[in-house]
Amino acid sequence: MNTAPSDHRLAAGLLTGLALPLSVYLCVALTQLGLEKYHYILAGGQKFATFPNQASHLGISWAYLGLMLVHLAWVWGRDRSLLVPTFAGVLRRTAVFLVLAWVAYPLGNDIYLYLHVGLMNLSKVDPYLVPAGDFWSPLTPFVDWKQTSTYGPISQLFFTLSAATAWLHPIVAVYGFKTICLVTHVCNGYLVWRLLPEPHRGKGAIAYLLCPLLLFEQVCSAHVDVFMSTSILLTALCLAQRHYATAFLGLWGGFLAKTVPLIWLPLLGLFLLRQRQWRALAWGLVASVAVVAVLTVTVLPTVAAWRSLLNPGVVGQYQASIHALVRALLETLPFFLPDAPKASEYRYFLLQLAKYTLSIFAAFYTWTIFRIFQRSPYTTAVLLEDMGWVAVVLMVYSTSWLMPWYVSSLYAIASLLPGARLFNLTVLLFGLSSSASYWLQNDSGLRSLVSIGLPTLALLLGPLVLRSTPKTMVSLSTEP
Repeated sequence: MNTAPSDHRLAAGLLTGLALPLSVYLCVALTQLGLEKYHYILAGGQKFATFPNQASHLGISWAYLGLMLVHLAWVWGRDRSLLVPTFAGVLRRTAVFLVLAWVAYPLGNDIYLYLHVGLMNLSKVDPYLVPAGDFWSPLTPFVDWKQTSTYGPISQLFFTLSAATAWLHPIVAVYGFKTICLVTHVCNGYLVWRLLPEPHRGKGAIAYLLCPLLLFEQVCSAHVDVFMSTSILLTALCLAQRHYATAFLGLWGGFLAKTVPLIWLPLLGLFLLRQRQWRALAWGLVASVAVVAVLTVTVLPTVAAWRSLLNPGVVGQYQASIHALVRALLETLPFFLPDAPKASEYRYFLLQLAKYTLSIFAAFYTWTIFRIFQRSPYTTAVLLEDMGWVAVVLMVYSTSWLMPWYVSSLYAIASLLPGARLFNLTVLLFGLSSSASYWLQNDSGLRSLVSIGLPTLALLLGPLVLRSTPKTMVSLSTEP
């Protein structure tokens, strides 16, 4: 009678026994690498790629990938619901890993750009009009991107608050921003716990808080996508509680952190139109106009400032995408064809390809809008899933510059939809491909193939794999 629960406890213990030493190693290795890199560059050393040598590259990338596989085994392997009556209980089960993620030093240089921009704000220099490369700060040697800022005012606020402590030491400011990200991640976990119904609440919140990709990208490396996840979860909370007009502010809050939520605003408006929520739709539109007006007369007074949010610096650059895969294939042609086109000859073709792949997103977005008026009933859960799918298509098939942390915000949507099995499978494999990109960073073609291939494999084979298991639709805990 007790064999099954004992087996579940044994399996969980084994997975924890694997995850804990991998997490400790990753924390130590990242902290040692990050501090050494900081002092090396500060002393005048030349900036290097993410990893300085093969040993750190393989050690960190394999440990991270191993944690992702352990997490996938736990998510897929535990069929029984994990009942945790309070969120405090969730925190007790996850605290060790949360602390390790906070201690681990950021892997990339984005954190220095955030703080550099924060110092610009403190010096009354507009980061939307003045490129980061035109402003000097103690963190200038660490800044890779010299363009104007691509992050919204909410992110700017947190940059500035953290940068205000840089006079003590830049590393103090780094951990100040990491603290904000950790607190935000914990709040996101609480929102997941709050939104899911009782049988799914414990496992869902723990799976979210302990997801290695979220801990690695949103807490350890402190990427601003953590704020976008908060926006998604707050929007879901507003919709579940039928505070429809307020949901617009949730998405605008995400846009003020990072630009992506802008693509979801029309879907929310059409959802309210379908629900005949005329008053909420009117208030939402008024609120949207008010947000744009306030931004225009304050922090984004010019067209150039608004355009900065669209990240124009990556135009003509390709990373982990269809475009990067095509470029890698073209780069190998000279080894087989003596008359193969040179880089200067196919550069224009790649720019045109970027425009063509955007049409894939446009077509899918149009089809999604059409389905809003065809599906019945069209619930909050269906809206959230549609929001997730348009983001997946944008990132996997239309974006030419895809970084490993972009997928992290989609976990917020997936965590609320345990019944959307194909979407969850796609996001999980998309996350696995993103974690593998650190291991494959020296091979642009293979990295792009994996980044595109794994989520595509989920889309192609997922319906066959999932057909044998019964489908369970789960509503949000407060949704009627």
